[in-house]
Amino acid sequence: MEEESEEYTKVYFEFFNDILDEDYVESVWAAVVDETEGLYKLKNIPFFVKGYSSEDTVYAELEDDRLVVKGLVEESGNSTLQIICFKEESAEQIQKRLEEFGCAWEGSHLPGYFSVDVSADLDYEPIREYLVDLEEKEILSYREACLAHKE
Repeated sequence: MEEESEEYTKVYFEFFNDILDEDYVESVWAAVVDETEGLYKLKNIPFFVKGYSSEDTVYAELEDDRLVVKGLVEESGNSTLQIICFKEESAEQIQKRLEEFGCAWEGSHLPGYFSVDVSADLDYEPIREYLVDLEEKEILSYREACLAHKE
């Protein structure tokens, strides 16, 4: 596979969003790996789509003036978590703790909702234990939208 360029573009996922309960289009920034072959590397963390993570390489086709993702070409080894905090004010503390674990996160337009990137080089188990504990305390709910880490 070719090296990615510094050129970034938006790629689009079309799917049924089971969180918002509607057909949905989500855009994600991606680096051009091979435009001729339709290969792009995701450069931010998906908020709603499942099965994809930051740094994954995807295949996309041009449809109606936008690049629509058609499939996964190469996994990055990263995992994506999607989290909703039941009390919006608790989100900042949780995000800081996730940063201490080495995770990256991105906030969405929904209060208290954010996505988390767990890079391939991190130990997922302590992160999972932390989130399970908070979920049991009814502070948040989370889903493993794309789990590359082995338990």
